[in-house]
Amino acid sequence: MSLSELQDAKEQVRQAIDIVELVGSYLPLRRQGRNYVGLCPWHDDSRPSMQVNPERQTFKCWPCDFGGDIFSFVMRIEGLEFREALEMLAERAGIALAPARRIAEGESQFDRRNLLRAMAWAEQQFHHMLLDSSQAEPARGYLAERGVSIDCIKQFQLGFAPQSWDWLLGRAVEAGFSHEVLQRVGLARRKESGGYYDYFRGRLMFSIRDVRSRAIGFGGRVIPGVSSPDDAKYLNSPETPLFNKSSQLYALDLARDGIAREQGIVIMEGYTDVIMAHQHGITNAVAVLGTALGERHVPVVRRFTDSITLVLDGDEAGQRRTMQILDDLLALFVAHEIDLRILTLPEGCDPCDVIASQGSEVFKQHLSAAVDALEHKISAVTNGLESAPGTHRSAQAVEEILDTLSRAFPAGSGASSSALVREQQVMTRLSRQFGIDEETLLTRLAGKRREQASRGQRSYRVDTPERQSLAQRQPISSWEKELLELLLLHPDQLPRLAEAIRAEDISNESCRRLYARAVQFQRQGQSVSFEKLMLATDEAEDKNLLVECDELGLEKADSDPVLRAKDLLEHLDQRKRQFRQNQQVAVFHQKTLTPQQEDEEISKLFRELSASQEKRHQTGSAPTDG
Repeated sequence: MSLSELQDAKEQVRQAIDIVELVGSYLPLRRQGRNYVGLCPWHDDSRPSMQVNPERQTFKCWPCDFGGDIFSFVMRIEGLEFREALEMLAERAGIALAPARRIAEGESQFDRRNLLRAMAWAEQQFHHMLLDSSQAEPARGYLAERGVSIDCIKQFQLGFAPQSWDWLLGRAVEAGFSHEVLQRVGLARRKESGGYYDYFRGRLMFSIRDVRSRAIGFGGRVIPGVSSPDDAKYLNSPETPLFNKSSQLYALDLARDGIAREQGIVIMEGYTDVIMAHQHGITNAVAVLGTALGERHVPVVRRFTDSITLVLDGDEAGQRRTMQILDDLLALFVAHEIDLRILTLPEGCDPCDVIASQGSEVFKQHLSAAVDALEHKISAVTNGLESAPGTHRSAQAVEEILDTLSRAFPAGSGASSSALVREQQVMTRLSRQFGIDEETLLTRLAGKRREQASRGQRSYRVDTPERQSLAQRQPISSWEKELLELLLLHPDQLPRLAEAIRAEDISNESCRRLYARAVQFQRQGQSVSFEKLMLATDEAEDKNLLVECDELGLEKADSDPVLRAKDLLEHLDQRKRQFRQNQQVAVFHQKTLTPQQEDEEISKLFRELSASQEKRHQTGSAPTDG
């Protein structure tokens, strides 16, 4: 796609997508005056901080200092690059884009789009193998035994990898994918002796897809009679540029509508559990990928819901794993104000068995009986102690629960009012159950928090990626903001400004890019406007700065643009004179001038200082900060 084609496509998509409808599909919005507001998905928002402007077709969260248009919103909330966001929005609008070029000479075969194409191709190879090949009969038999329907096999794009060292490698060359590309996406491995071999062999294949339903990884399960008895039961793709198991959830792309409908997400441990849940109408089910639910899942989950039900298999190993990570989970999800509930299935059962044997209604009853994660912890610790207060074991239980509370609500965490109420409820319950007055419990809890702080234990109220990126941004001066505000509100002043202000005079990178683009438009005889500059940049920081300066600039709509331009130019002139004076002073300190040269430079410096003071006195202007 050429540059002109890209600009045309961006303009078509921008006009076709209403930002209120787009943002509203991710989070609830309500009208407030001329704008819409909602809870920001990128920080712990207790009051609506996300503002959506239907007239400008922009959004802005001031606490996050992040805003932009439909493209930057989708890029941030879906974790996409610009081209991917453009494709996603074009598909939403029903607009056909010019196809991306195939890899040309000199282009990297490891381009992200090519890696995604390789994964999509492999997904189809595995899927057709499962459906059509006689070698996949054991895999089809296993699925039939578990009760998985043909419709679900197709919906989840299940596949089969035959027991061969080079089945996929052999087909890749014909399809135009090198062995190095297959290695990069985790489908092949290099031999020590040279060459490559297939990573997945003799396994039922589960396609792991991103929220746009693009294959980014695979999970492979051994099949009795096909796989080697020594093989691990499950094998996931290794870490690749496309795939990270700690931040992905299986079947999230298929669960999005169900999550919105049920206002919550059900997280299971196994692929087959999720497939059986969807097959029986529990369509908000997803699974972790061979790892525990953790911190990197938080931003993924928070895009869609603030309510999680974690389903645990009814075996001792599952219970033990949960108790080991429960304190971390509580601290993590309380800090992000996510409601975490725990469902423990009957002993020896997993979700697939319960749903297949007892039906979805019984399983839904189990889900409705899931308990708050803190309640689950307290019940597990105090089991059998209801009638034994004052014993050593009961004292240990109280200490363990206080440990959990100190991590879930650390000192200085800025806990919400609901979290403080929850903490008080626990204190009252412990006091009543173990015969310890609340003041003693609160004193002990405060002590544990101090111990935790002194040990430097981690608090989960961490900065969001948006705040971290904000901290790394190059600061922008009030002069630079004033420059952008003026040219956005009064573009007729740009010719005068462009005569005196060069892009090199601007320190902030985003401001410099936007100003240079505006000057370019002006010199080409084109109009300069907020919409045009927004469309001209793909940089999220540029879009954010444009929205900010546009909003702030509108507050100064009644000011005199000629006087504002005059002040800008005078300040720039003053700043340049100050720079020259500083250089002259630095030369004196270096002591490299002759006495005569020093006298000449001092006279020159005093003349400039006098002229500067006289000019300021005549205009009555005061310098703005730079």
